[in-house]
Amino acid sequence: MSRSYGGQTAEGRVAERRARLIDVGVEIVGTQGVSALGMRSVCRAAGLSQRFFYESFTDTDALLHTVYRAALSRLEQAVAPAVAAGDLHAVFEAAARLMETDPRVCRILLVEPVADARLRGYVRQTIPAIALAALGDRVAGSPDDPTVRMHFSALFGALISLFVEWTEGSLGTDRDAFATHVTTVATQLLSEISSAGTRGR
Repeated sequence: MSRSYGGQTAEGRVAERRARLIDVGVEIVGTQGVSALGMRSVCRAAGLSQRFFYESFTDTDALLHTVYRAALSRLEQAVAPAVAAGDLHAVFEAAARLMETDPRVCRILLVEPVADARLRGYVRQTIPAIALAALGDRVAGSPDDPTVRMHFSALFGALISLFVEWTEGSLGTDRDAFATHVTTVATQLLSEISSAGTRGR
């Protein structure tokens, strides 16, 4: 059994330090970008020595992956009820609300992957499955079909641009109108994806 110190077990203290490092990582990447994520800067902001960094992470790449997963988890939780209901407008409205409330999520998931190959890799590993869950039976065709993938790239490019502009405040403040517009754009592009998938059969 772990010895308690200050009312907290050793495992609890490790978990608390790990959570502190992740919070700092989210703040740094979400406000300054991946280039600012260094071990020294993270430890300094977290008020921890480097040995405590290695207690939880092998290197800053491991922390970056965890930061990405933390932001992605917040997005998944925010849109989960709408995804379950099959309501695409509500999916986009919930995502817009989250990114409006916490712009760091937008920067970590949508902005930084453009310049950072590691984050792009994480996006390729995670976003297609989430997108397919949200889009449901609106998509026809195989993701392995290059033509379908090209249409998906166009869809994701449009969505990324819209959400970045929304988060930066250049598209007004009417969240419902924004979600309606995004839904219209997505529906049109999804129709092209389905047509491409049908032609490829």
